[in-house]
Amino acid sequence: MTKFKKIIAAALAGVLALSFAACSKAGNDNPSAGGTSENAEAKAVKTGLGVVSQILSVEDTKLEINTVAAAVTVDENGKVVAIKIDEAQTKPDLTVDNGNVTDLRTKFEKQGDYNMKGASAIGKEWFEQIAAFEDWAVGKTADEIAAVAVGADGKTTDADLKAGCTITITGFVEAAAKAIKSAQDLGAKATDTLNIALTTEKYYESNETNLQYDTDITAVTVDKDGKITSCLIDATQGKCAVADGKFTVKAGPITSKKELKENYGMKETSAAMGIGKEWYEQAAAFEAWAVGKTAADLTASIAEDGKTSDAELKAGCTITVSSIAKNVAKAAGV
Repeated sequence: MTKFKKIIAAALAGVLALSFAACSKAGNDNPSAGGTSENAEAKAVKTGLGVVSQILSVEDTKLEINTVAAAVTVDENGKVVAIKIDEAQTKPDLTVDNGNVTDLRTKFEKQGDYNMKGASAIGKEWFEQIAAFEDWAVGKTADEIAAVAVGADGKTTDADLKAGCTITITGFVEAAAKAIKSAQDLGAKATDTLNIALTTEKYYESNETNLQYDTDITAVTVDKDGKITSCLIDATQGKCAVADGKFTVKAGPITSKKELKENYGMKETSAAMGIGKEWYEQAAAFEAWAVGKTAADLTASIAEDGKTSDAELKAGCTITVSSIAKNVAKAAGV
């Protein structure tokens, strides 16, 4: 082989080697090519839950309890990786079955039954419009979401968002910003599935003069095996005092149990049970315990009295967990 041919052969070999390396790297970076790239590897994300609840438009015999919740995962820069939003809207009417609301599904759970499409300027149901808001929020920070243009009617004037979402968004914005700012590193990965669940039940604090609707709220991330990788819970209590057949409660914000912290006033009762922990502290014990478990594991841990039968969980959580566990299982059953 001449010297010139040797040079050409060496050059071609170098080009082929570089091409092979590039192809190999591309294959590894592409999960569909059967690779296991760093990009495909699950990056750690923080999980957050934000709740905005209030009693609205109180009339003599009618009122509305409204709870918006947002679950998020965010990256190291505080940008949304995934977001889920839902809303519980409970409207007791004392002239109808003594204020008993029979359909306690969330707006998302109602899907087409929410019946917004006919009144929508863009012909979209609530669940479709919230999906548009969620898509718009991905990649944004709390400040960027909070800065969205909103008119006096609470609806967005942002052209991109308005194309898919014409409903009032102030509650979504506030809940999403809360969730992002409070997000914690709890073990979730970017490849996990994020979900949210809200379950509302009627509760009488003592008798029918104290009508109350409580909502359990859960944000979870779940891996490919159906195991929880992060969990956050909260709850609201919509206390609707009644006297002489009329509501006496005033419209205003409802502070969630987790946000109330010591003001929830559980520690003394808890001390009598041996652990002396507030609701938010017991909730934290439940959240940590839930990691690594499946939806079935959660419901299997409930004793007949509604409390946990699991010795490990009982060491940090002696509250009634039946509704909490069922709601977390509901979220984890994605």
